[in-house]
Amino acid sequence: MKLSFSTKGWHNNSFEDFCDIAKDLKFAGIELHNIYGPMFTDKDGAFHDYTARSTVRKLYEKGLSLPCIDTICNPADRNTWDENVKEITACIEIAENLHIPYVRIRAIGNENPEAITDAMADFISAVLPLAEEKNVVLLVETSGIYSDTARLRELLDRFACDNLAALWDMYWPYFNSAEQPETTIKNLGAYIRHVHIKDAEKGENGTEFCLIGEGEMPISEMMLGLRSV
Repeated sequence: MKLSFSTKGWHNNSFEDFCDIAKDLKFAGIELHNIYGPMFTDKDGAFHDYTARSTVRKLYEKGLSLPCIDTICNPADRNTWDENVKEITACIEIAENLHIPYVRIRAIGNENPEAITDAMADFISAVLPLAEEKNVVLLVETSGIYSDTARLRELLDRFACDNLAALWDMYWPYFNSAEQPETTIKNLGAYIRHVHIKDAEKGENGTEFCLIGEGEMPISEMMLGLRSV
């Protein structure tokens, strides 16, 4: 297993900053969040088409990788269909240029699970052919209605495609669906390609995040489950 960290919430750092942080803290990679951020949109940014090869070379020299791009759109929202397709398409193309294997998508909302799943299935049908063409894997995150990982397995089984898999965000099934790690592993198994790990505990003001190992997450059991697949 290799550890990376996400750029989510780090708004004032450059790509070089992230590379230095990864090396200093002995991370293997950097997970990219939000293609609308300055790292992607600046003309001299590291992720433009004309700088992609240079970026890949720098990462190789530093012994780092970019495992995943996290999208911010809601593919389950039919009202923003065109914008969502545009964002996912851009992410897939960036992933191909930078040799990034995964693009994370997630359904937002908990009301009317059947409608959300139908919308997700239609959306995946629209963008999956491009992912296959570019050899990029779309990962559906275990959040929202898919914190019930049996429901996510049903969605993935509809397609049974090597370019569609699961991102196990450990927090959501455990805290949102009271799902034990062995249940998640049983439901998703080899569909799990990538993991988001964080810890939390329940307090007077609801669930609060904390340092890994200081919360209620059964981290050891989760890691054993990962090793089994």
